[in-house]
Amino acid sequence: MFRLEVIDFIDQSGSAVVARVPSGGTAAIQMGAQLIVQQNQEAIFFRDGRAMDVFGPGRHTLTTANIPILTSILTIPWQKSPFQACVYFVGKQRFVDQRWGTRHPITMKDPDFGMVRLRGFGKFSFRVVDSSLLINELVGTQGMVSTTQVTDYLRDVMVSGLSDLLASSNIGLLQMSSKFDEIGAAGRVKIGEEFKKFGLELTDLVISNISAPDEVQKAIDARSSMSAVGDLRSYTLYQAANGLGKAGDGSAGSMAAVGMGASVGMMLPSMLQQALQNPAAQPVAPTASAAPTAAATAPTGDSIATVKQMIQSVAKQSAWQVTEGDFEWKIGISMGPLRRQVVHVDFSSVDEAGHRIVSIWATCGQFDTNHALALLRYNAQIVHGAFAVQTVDGANVLVIRGNLLADTADLLEITRTITAVAWQSNQAEQQFASN
Repeated sequence: MFRLEVIDFIDQSGSAVVARVPSGGTAAIQMGAQLIVQQNQEAIFFRDGRAMDVFGPGRHTLTTANIPILTSILTIPWQKSPFQACVYFVGKQRFVDQRWGTRHPITMKDPDFGMVRLRGFGKFSFRVVDSSLLINELVGTQGMVSTTQVTDYLRDVMVSGLSDLLASSNIGLLQMSSKFDEIGAAGRVKIGEEFKKFGLELTDLVISNISAPDEVQKAIDARSSMSAVGDLRSYTLYQAANGLGKAGDGSAGSMAAVGMGASVGMMLPSMLQQALQNPAAQPVAPTASAAPTAAATAPTGDSIATVKQMIQSVAKQSAWQVTEGDFEWKIGISMGPLRRQVVHVDFSSVDEAGHRIVSIWATCGQFDTNHALALLRYNAQIVHGAFAVQTVDGANVLVIRGNLLADTADLLEITRTITAVAWQSNQAEQQFASN
């Protein structure tokens, strides 16, 4: 039987939160054995799944006086009866420079950019205030027997608490860097309560950085390039003005920008004027004061092939992502830093007279019969399409759909319809999701 005569633990690194002696489990501890506890340590006898006795710094001779459990196990014929147990040495120093970081992005609602996904990292410090509670909670309950296991668990507690704090803070991304101290102080209080459950004190919490995805960073860079950086209304009008300003070169990309501005302008004709007259108004969609005066020539020959060529040209200039099929194309259109809408273009339809129809549609969500009457009323306000119900993968789905005659469709009409369907379906989808 392996017996311990001298029990001690020397922490060469100075970073050990907890260490078990013996490391492999329990051993026979001889009555009269010497227990040596260093200045920055406490030693805890652990037996039958719970902490039994706590020893402070110094040299201790194990007798029935300081280990009451020995009394109950002394048996004849032994005068010195061993008992199976282990000793946990707990570091009492302050553990600094403990790093934390988000393994997965934190989703939060930003007042400027909507739903964004953030990552963060920093440092924290802690110390042990109740060794018995630490051993009972993390060792006896969680089965953690090493410093690595304990600190990894504490990092998870830290990230979980900060994720909840950031998601409920209502602090905008643009203001967050100036609020690191306030967030850190609030996090120290919130997460400190969780640490207390394990006999620990969270002494410091430092937030080094909270970063947004590249898409949001680009949007921030675009806003900083304006002479007047205000709310998103300024950014939106800035983008719309850029699109209208390029209309004179006659390129497909310019026509796409004009198409977006014109289609949204016809849907919301008064918003631009209200935005300019009332700076305190809410952010609005980009608009245009008037539609372009010239349109592309109607296609000749194979009308479907010509329509496809025009869509390819606009998509290339507008950075749309097109997935081509035999009878249907899917167009991925960015609707902002973190949103992307898929517009379907169906080339297989014909009307009653046999004319080829180009059907352009995008989904808004699951169809709810309770909303049918309201949707019919909304149709009176929609330009370039209407709400409709369509079967997608065996389910009834609400879509916004616009139909064009392939023989008469031109570049501007195609661009207007695609961009309007994408924008309107995106707005409807967000509205339904929030209800």
